Amino acid sequence: MNKIKGCLFIVLLSAYTMLNAQNLGGNPASIKWKQVNSTTARVIFPTGLDSQAIRINNIVALLNATTTPTIGSKNRKWNIVLQNQTTIPNAYVRLAPVISELNMMPGQDNFSNGSVRWDDNLIIHEDRHMQQFSNFNNGLTKVFSFFLGQQGQLLANGISIPDYFFEGDAVWQETLVSAQGRGRMPYFFNPFKALWLQDKDYSWMKLRSGSYKDYTPDHYALGYQLVAYGYTAYGNDFWRKVTQDAVKYKGLFYAFNKAIEKYSGRSYKVFRQDAMDFFKKQSYTADEKKNDALQYITPVQKNNVTDYLFPHFIGNDSILVTKQSYKKPGAFYLISNGTEKRIALKNTVVDDYFSYNNGKIVYASFQSDPRWANRDYSVLQMVDIKTGKQKQLTHRSKYFSPDINAATTEILTVEVDPNGTNHLVTMDAATGKPLQQVPNLHNYFFTQTKYLSSNSAVSAVRSPEGKMALIKIDLTNGETENITPFTFNVMGYPFIKGDLVYFSFMNGYSDKVFVVDMNTKKISQVTNNINGVYQPVINNKGEMLVSAFTADGQRLAQINQVNWNNTEINEEEFTHTKDLYTPEAFKQKGTDALYSLGDEKQNISKYRKTFQLFNFHSARPVVDDPEYGYSFLSDNILSSFSNALTYTYNRNEQSHTVGFSGIFAGWFPVLSIGAEAGFNRNIDTALGKPYNFNSAKINTTVYLPLSFTGGKTNKYLTIGAGFNAEQLLYRGIGKNIFNNKAFQYTNAFVSFTNQSRYAKQNVNPRWAQSLSATYRYAYTFLDSRKFVGQANFYFPGLFTNHSLLLQAAYQKRDTMPDIFSNTFPYSRGYLSLSTRQMYKLGINYQLPILYPDWGFGNIIFFQRVRANAFFDYTDARARVNAVLTDIVNRSTGTEIYFDTKIWNSLPVSFGFRYSRLLDTDLRNPGAVNRWEFIVPIGLIQ
Repeated sequence: MNKIKGCLFIVLLSAYTMLNAQNLGGNPASIKWKQVNSTTARVIFPTGLDSQAIRINNIVALLNATTTPTIGSKNRKWNIVLQNQTTIPNAYVRLAPVISELNMMPGQDNFSNGSVRWDDNLIIHEDRHMQQFSNFNNGLTKVFSFFLGQQGQLLANGISIPDYFFEGDAVWQETLVSAQGRGRMPYFFNPFKALWLQDKDYSWMKLRSGSYKDYTPDHYALGYQLVAYGYTAYGNDFWRKVTQDAVKYKGLFYAFNKAIEKYSGRSYKVFRQDAMDFFKKQSYTADEKKNDALQYITPVQKNNVTDYLFPHFIGNDSILVTKQSYKKPGAFYLISNGTEKRIALKNTVVDDYFSYNNGKIVYASFQSDPRWANRDYSVLQMVDIKTGKQKQLTHRSKYFSPDINAATTEILTVEVDPNGTNHLVTMDAATGKPLQQVPNLHNYFFTQTKYLSSNSAVSAVRSPEGKMALIKIDLTNGETENITPFTFNVMGYPFIKGDLVYFSFMNGYSDKVFVVDMNTKKISQVTNNINGVYQPVINNKGEMLVSAFTADGQRLAQINQVNWNNTEINEEEFTHTKDLYTPEAFKQKGTDALYSLGDEKQNISKYRKTFQLFNFHSARPVVDDPEYGYSFLSDNILSSFSNALTYTYNRNEQSHTVGFSGIFAGWFPVLSIGAEAGFNRNIDTALGKPYNFNSAKINTTVYLPLSFTGGKTNKYLTIGAGFNAEQLLYRGIGKNIFNNKAFQYTNAFVSFTNQSRYAKQNVNPRWAQSLSATYRYAYTFLDSRKFVGQANFYFPGLFTNHSLLLQAAYQKRDTMPDIFSNTFPYSRGYLSLSTRQMYKLGINYQLPILYPDWGFGNIIFFQRVRANAFFDYTDARARVNAVLTDIVNRSTGTEIYFDTKIWNSLPVSFGFRYSRLLDTDLRNPGAVNRWEFIVPIGLIQ
């Protein structure tokens, strides 16, 4: 039982580390780094981001002085790394080591990202996490920190503070200190409103843990409701008091819940229900819900969430759309007369936006750099809807939101540079060759842009002040004309019909469709929906299609012209931004703090890559009886060097071992080294007098991890080689009996994986191949050799989420005793052999059985149960009674896996296996039926 607890502890600690991990060696060695080093933060950045780095440093200082008191009184100096090579708009904060990384390239999805400048958005949110971690190291949490270092605090915080609070509180800060933030954006509230409108009453654990069959909001949306309600109903210091009790583990179990009960006077269950009711009652009235009937033209699938996005009319009756679901990855479909025909599977995308004209689709797809994980690209793809064939137009580019003209000869796209600037580019649609870069005279950030004529376009732009407008731009000289006034209200997805531009627009408690006349500048509200509708298109019959947010996914809805609202609004109504749900709470200290930011100058200096190369931040116990000890973990700030020092004591031998391991990933190949010294080790003898010896080991490996992700399949290749040596030095009487031994061996390895894209419910990729081979050669010890090769081939099963897996393995080694570890995948259920020659064939059929969506005690939540039926055949050639014999070991059986969430946040899979042995197990002759608990517990990636 103690070992099971220990295993679970390591799993949880590893999970929290993985969920907050950097990309080891993610940055090219050629990048030159600078820093702004102040008392509040060290901002580390590539050349060209000087002004952004200074601004970020100043915002951290401002927020530390204004908003920290609502969570505590401490501010810790943080390392903040600005990444400008990636196209994925994201950021994170972590402990172990203390670091935040901000991906500086803004996204194109205005309704998800907002209009406030991207670097402000990132640091406002992530700074709240810095404040949280700075103040969440008290009471019992300090005990975790004492024994485990920063990972100890990370683990203790993860147990005591739910993830929804961390993110909900950070979204609160976004909304408090800026004129926008997700707390003012209707898009952010779509998920819960979708559930409420369709009377989906899910359990608390299902809302917290998610589901494989039903749509559930994420922990950001859930957390914001509880956090905002707590501030509104119980004051500015409510969450400071709650979290301080929680990290001190007052009341021990469920300390966070008990602290809420203590300071609110309500049970935790009642508190969270009060919070959701508070938001639900303000979202719509009963009459509005009754009258909010959209005419949906796409179906609902049971146990499957499906999104229909970016509809385009092809004529008046056929619709081109991108469709994705929990069962199938994104693809282009043609919908005609109620039938759907898949045209082409999409490559991996960051944004689903695409353009269509005259039989051609153009979209931007994600493409990784083969070696550097923090550098990737957005390349343009063209699809012919008649043939389904796809052509890549650009390479190693950063193009977004493309539009193709009616003649399909030219493409207009947004190009974003690593320094944060952006502009429109026209290019040849046949070759992808740039034709013209349009000047960006006002430093706008361009998003969805549509051709108006050969020399002009309409674009939804974000200004440096964080406001949005629709503009008309002259593509020959960059001159612009405002079509709408600038406002903090978000807008996007323009659709041009004659002199009218239809667009989605943030208005009060929902995103609606508006229209503006480009000649008169008159703006009218077209729809009056409760939940968000997006991407409007109109055919020649006056029928409008939108993608409407529902609890079953985003469905296509039709709105005939006779049902349009057509309410004209003035400029004041258009530009007014409403404080949603909690207007009074937005008046606490820190409100609009961003706009009091000064322009304080900061010194910029060179950042040395060797700074804190050894940066020990955490410790992990070694508990593997009879060995006990500690490992001390170190990672540098740029995550190019990871290393560990380990000490262990063997209570049986009374020996000591000291070891070092390190991985340097700052160059193109990755280098790893390990060294270990053992003292006072001994070999027991039948005479009762042990022989003592010392030992020394060293191993080095050079390998190259390559990743080719972003197409219809993802490919991974790793190739490398290593050298290993061990020296035994005998002491005392042992020196007179044994010669000092030196053991050396080399190894080489290669692995390759090619897998198709797969959807959330798919148990395995529908198509995949995984090949690996290792060769080890001990040339100073009995001239030993060993080769092991493995192959796995995945195929579609009988139904969508079923998977057929065929396996093969081969081993060849010398006839001397096997001195190498056994990595051959032997037939399941047997105690494995390792003979001179072996091969194995296996067949597996895996399928989901049940989606229970059930749990207990907020401890474990079961999302899916799946089964795997298998048959294994192994032929091992060895000498039995001096006769060379083929030993056949066959087994068949079933594995049952449980995909779960522990504490509503950590994805963990575990299972058990029954094996029926069809032949004699030479190492366990009486075994016929074997039951095994599948450990260690595997984490869902």
